[in-house]
Amino acid sequence: MYNDILRTLLPVEKPLMMTRIESMDRALAKGIDDLRWNSAGIDPFIKNAMLVVSEIDELVKKMKENVRKMQDFMELWK
Repeated sequence: MYNDILRTLLPVEKPLMMTRIESMDRALAKGIDDLRWNSAGIDPFIKNAMLVVSEIDELVKKMKENVRKMQDFMELWK
């Protein structure tokens, strides 16, 4: 999900989502830098990281869906 979010954001969308991207990076940093799959506390880390990334993924999908709807309406008016 994380990679898909970063890959699909358009250059004009990225600044709008920057605080959320930074939030994802903070949530994932401990897992990248400190934790291993057999580390103590891995389950709460995974749960929190999935929650943060999932919420942002849903937001990005909704944002893109709304843009598509606006484009469809504009096409009808054209």
